[in-house]
Amino acid sequence: MERKCLIVWIFLLILMAAAPLYAQKTVKVKGVQGRWQVSEDITLKEAEERAFMEAKKEALRKAGVMENVWSVFGQITQEGGAEFQEAYSQMNVLAIGGMVNVTKKEVEEFWDTSTRSLYKVVTIDATVQKNEQVDKSYALEVKGVSSLYKEGDVFTCKLKVYGTDSYLKFFWFDSDGGALLYPNGYEGNNLLKAGKEYAIPFSNMVDYRMDKRGESSEKINMMFVATKDNIPFTGEVTYQNVLKWVYAIPSNRRCATYEMVLIK
Repeated sequence: MERKCLIVWIFLLILMAAAPLYAQKTVKVKGVQGRWQVSEDITLKEAEERAFMEAKKEALRKAGVMENVWSVFGQITQEGGAEFQEAYSQMNVLAIGGMVNVTKKEVEEFWDTSTRSLYKVVTIDATVQKNEQVDKSYALEVKGVSSLYKEGDVFTCKLKVYGTDSYLKFFWFDSDGGALLYPNGYEGNNLLKAGKEYAIPFSNMVDYRMDKRGESSEKINMMFVATKDNIPFTGEVTYQNVLKWVYAIPSNRRCATYEMVLIK
């Protein structure tokens, strides 16, 4: 619980630091629901906390705040153990371009007769602070990423930035942690021309070979971030640090794409 509080405080500090850079609009949402299944591993209290977070996420989506930003991280949370806890802690930050202020909250239990499962259901009314300063012409397209790779395969893809010449950061997350794959010691932090298609890796000096830990398959999560300004990323590559860096950048100065792949 102390860790969660720390993360929330980090988010609030980010929000206060970035607030003057955004044009804010308040959107009211009502009757938004989130639910989470109670199981042997998830207590009633934990299910309620997670259902509450799902309701907050739904409030953000309903207000039109970056609907797909958690698509990859949402899939991570289907796993258990430390990886689940790390990803779910990042969900608690909710630093996705808006903030939810809950004005009404109702909690109930729901028994699903078809699956014979118990759920905690949280219904909220809320106001969402929505960032209006968005550059709709600014986008990052990534192509050629397969959903499944064999161990030893070489990873390549193509990307294109639309709207503005940009700088790229390519992050990689696996079961051992995270890494910044680009820029690197062989490929500099070059300015990418808008509208031009690039191949990843950028040179034959770099080889991204798929490798997994153990006998079972492994999930790999990738994040491509384009920025109009040359903003360095420093520090350890973790979900928390990367998201903190991303969402400290004004929304009209960045765009990102997320991919999740499986190594067999």
